Amino acid sequence: MTTENQPKVRYRINVNRLAKGQLSFDCTVELDGPVELIGEHHDVPCSTSLYQLRKAALEESDTLVAELRIRYPMAVERCRLTGSS
Repeated sequence: MTTENQPKVRYRINVNRLAKGQLSFDCTVELDGPVELIGEHHDVPCSTSLYQLRKAALEESDTLVAELRIRYPMAVERCRLTGSS
C-alpha cells in the first residue's frame, strides 16, 4: 500500500551476455519521494529533503549493485565440453 508521503522506488536491470561468454549488467534505481518546499511561495525544494532523497537513492543503488555482482560475476569462466572418442 502506498500513500503520497511514502517514496516510490523503481528498479531497472539489464543483464547481457558478452561475446566471450561473460555476463554484464546495467542497473538504475529511481526514487521519487516527498520533498519539502520552502520559501515565500513554497516553490523552492528544501536542500535537506533533497539530500535525504539522494542519500536513499544512492544506498539503494549500492545495495542493488552488490547483489547483482554476486548473482552475475563479471569474470565468468567458460566451460569446455569434451566428447569421448
